[in-house]
Amino acid sequence: MLATPPSPPSVDICIATYRRPAMLARLLAALALQQHGALALRLIVIDNDGDGSAWPAVEQARAAGCPPLVYQIEPVQNIALARNRALSLCHAEFIAFIDDDELPSAAWLQALLDCAGRYQADVVFGPVDSVLPAHAPAWSQACFRKAPLHTGAPVRSGGAGNVLLRRAVLAAGDWFDPSFGLTGGEDTDWFHRLYLQGRRLVWCAEAEVSEPVTDVRLQPRWLRQRAFRSGQTYYRVFVRRYRAGASVLWFSAKVLQLLGGLALAPLLRLASYPAFMALTLRLAGAAGQLSRCLGGADFEEYHARRYR
Repeated sequence: MLATPPSPPSVDICIATYRRPAMLARLLAALALQQHGALALRLIVIDNDGDGSAWPAVEQARAAGCPPLVYQIEPVQNIALARNRALSLCHAEFIAFIDDDELPSAAWLQALLDCAGRYQADVVFGPVDSVLPAHAPAWSQACFRKAPLHTGAPVRSGGAGNVLLRRAVLAAGDWFDPSFGLTGGEDTDWFHRLYLQGRRLVWCAEAEVSEPVTDVRLQPRWLRQRAFRSGQTYYRVFVRRYRAGASVLWFSAKVLQLLGGLALAPLLRLASYPAFMALTLRLAGAAGQLSRCLGGADFEEYHARRYR
């Protein structure tokens, strides 16, 4: 008697969006062209704009013949609530997240799935390559460069802009923390908690997506604010879990880093502007960590007027 062939895996692809209808339409069109073989795909779009600005892009995608698509509005502006609403609608074996301003490579989803199987991973992250415009200043190249990792490398956390997870990880509850909903970092926090629970998190270099760098993000002020917020997130997710002795050493090192960097900054400004910018971003990150340690207010990067 012939064995019944295994059914293809099912994947729910989740997208949280906020007032980026043109970019969302481009993404949905790209997802419809994914090289995914016989996979059972479903798209879940959560509009974090109470006015429903993503609806025309969703209707356009449906008319063009995209995979089955679920659309809901999360009226409370909070990226964690939007992503949690998407998770509550998932029933596939695998769940993927991709941001509304990104574009996946043709074999993106298949690469994530292959990596999950090969390494028996619970969560698989892929790279997000920043595409700078032709007029981007030379110094900005280093600001968006990311250290490469090899496929299968274990990681402690990652972002929700390019990730695949097994639906089984949802059983533990406590998904994206809404207290990060306007600051960002809710993805780093949840995935690190999964790591602490013993889940296997790995990297997949072949699962590439790209995102355009807008003119707003080329401004030094935006870059420093992002670095400051990232520093606050790092403290909330990692440093607050340090033991008392390690916390004292960390605090001393950060203060010395900040003071030394401030002393060096004027010299670097004269010698090399790219090096100066890189230094100021590191200092902004250190300042963000220290501000959170000392009880400073969270920088709300995802406030409506800053959401770019």
